[in-house]
Amino acid sequence: MIALLGSITLIAVVVRLTERLAVSPWEPAIAMEAARLNAGLPLYEAGHATHMYGPLLTVLLAEIFRVTGLNLLAGRIGFSIFAFALAFLLSAILCRGSSRRYWFVAFALFLGVNLRTNLIFLSAQPDCVAVLFAVGGLCLWAERRDSLLRSACAIGLFVCAVLFKQTSAAFALIPIVYVLIWKRGLQNLFASLIPALSILVTLGIIRFIWPQVFHAMITVPGSIEVNYGHVPLITGYLIATFPIFLIALLAKRFSRDVTDERERWIWAAMTVLVPASIWTTCKSGGGYSSLLVSYLAMTAFFVVKLDSILEWMAALRGWRSFLAASGLALAILFSFLVQVDRDLALLFLRCGDEKYETAVDFARRTPDRIISPQDPTIAYRGAGYFGRSLFFELDAHAVNGNWPSELPESMQREVAEAKYVVQVRSYVPTPMFEQALVKDHFYPMDFVALRGSVYTLWTRGPE
Repeated sequence: MIALLGSITLIAVVVRLTERLAVSPWEPAIAMEAARLNAGLPLYEAGHATHMYGPLLTVLLAEIFRVTGLNLLAGRIGFSIFAFALAFLLSAILCRGSSRRYWFVAFALFLGVNLRTNLIFLSAQPDCVAVLFAVGGLCLWAERRDSLLRSACAIGLFVCAVLFKQTSAAFALIPIVYVLIWKRGLQNLFASLIPALSILVTLGIIRFIWPQVFHAMITVPGSIEVNYGHVPLITGYLIATFPIFLIALLAKRFSRDVTDERERWIWAAMTVLVPASIWTTCKSGGGYSSLLVSYLAMTAFFVVKLDSILEWMAALRGWRSFLAASGLALAILFSFLVQVDRDLALLFLRCGDEKYETAVDFARRTPDRIISPQDPTIAYRGAGYFGRSLFFELDAHAVNGNWPSELPESMQREVAEAKYVVQVRSYVPTPMFEQALVKDHFYPMDFVALRGSVYTLWTRGPE
């Protein structure tokens, strides 16, 4: 069962980490922000829309590109290393003192979370990096033992996590919940507030010194609509399709084991992270990747109860033991493979095709202004042009929490200055872009080399 889960994970790793084309429309746009940083161009300025993640994402990706050049695959591999480090760290923490077999099982289970979160472990998104820093900060905080150095390092890790992805600030609330549930006492409560207050102070400083960074990090994501009517559905889906969590709850209910320190922190983490991830999933444009921290917390709970579960199964005899073992194996496989059909479709999904180099070559040969807002790397590789990202512009100019029905003014100006436009069809529809091209007197060219491709070349016609 663990071997099957590991094999599927390995297949996903091989396929995703050998794909040189973009695997999401946002990947090339984020990569271009790193290229801008390496070129010394400003990222956070009036009139320029950037991604809604923290600024350290761009810094880390820029450092990778300093070594490899603008390489989407290299960025994906670099961030995946952090994701595997996260699974390793969680396994090491929870299986401390246990046999190597338990560590291997825990590691495979944490990697299996990738199959429930849109393959987030194998993408150039900052989610796993942020969680890795946040978990490291939480561990240092839990074991600080009045050490100022450990406390300072923990706070630094919490802040770094938020500067990768803002929602990781939820980890700073876990010490508060831990104290309220297990410790009590005003002194402990005041101490537990320090991580959260440190993040608030950091964001306050950013708002004062770098208001454009604050706008991209906080104001723009805060304008996205939250569909609260989806909360019951997402909650039901999360619990019903992750039966190992229910098994762990049953093990807790009927076990006489004393709740140890690891389990106490996991309960505090689940209290914070499960509602937080459900909330982010319900935001407009949210997806299964937003449930990452929920699945990690619930998997951690199952891992710490695995000893009790296996001891109970060992006490059974005959067909009861067989049924229990089979039921546990099925529950694990169902928990991580319930949406394997979606994973397979996503695994082979690309935002581009083999004609990418043809589009770049056309951009290289034309002396006129060419733009590619849906994949700005095309115009950059071909003409050295740092163009705007359509998806960032739409995110930054949301109307009532959703994308606008017309192109933002900044994007319209860029279209107006262009002679050619490379349109890229993907699984994210942008009808307002094509409508704007037609309105601005562009028409699609019958470019033989791009026939049958997701790339369409548009040129400006007579007005």
